[in-house]
Amino acid sequence: MQELNPIGWALRPLKRYAEFSGRSSRAELWWFVLGVFAFWIAAMILGFAAVAGIGASGTQPSAGLLGAFGITWLILMVAFLALLVPWLAVQVRRLHDTDRSGWWLGGFYLLYLVYAVLMGSVMFGMLASMRAGSTPPDPAAFGAGFGVVGLIGLLQFVYMIVLIVFYCLPGTAGPNRFGPDPYGRDQFDKIFA
Repeated sequence: MQELNPIGWALRPLKRYAEFSGRSSRAELWWFVLGVFAFWIAAMILGFAAVAGIGASGTQPSAGLLGAFGITWLILMVAFLALLVPWLAVQVRRLHDTDRSGWWLGGFYLLYLVYAVLMGSVMFGMLASMRAGSTPPDPAAFGAGFGVVGLIGLLQFVYMIVLIVFYCLPGTAGPNRFGPDPYGRDQFDKIFA
């Protein structure tokens, strides 16, 4: 295995774009996370600086400036969608490195989907009841719904902590059921034989 610098590690998931099989080292995951985080922070700073500049000028923003601002946010959304696949792939490969199935990650996103659907149904139900009548809705009617949503949110938070612990654990030395060691430690037996 070749030695990579931090930028090489951060770019490696992009080179392995939609590769969900195999294994990824801790360096590959965490340098990628840091690179994506730095990209989003820089993009947010630029976006908020543009908004602050418009607000500080005291004049109405021109149509060209608003168009450029809209295009910038559109590009950021495309970048988010483009980074979604390698983000999921590197997480699955990292779980494989610790000899765990990628379905651990699937369970997390399934729980997130259940959370989002329940939260949406409770919120839309509450808004519909407020719109139907002039009296405020009965808090007891929605308390149970919010309690279930809160419990699922807590479970999702604990699940996220478990996944982060899995990502921080060292991978299995040598080959495992998902492939060879990403650090090449399985080659030591051949070298010193």
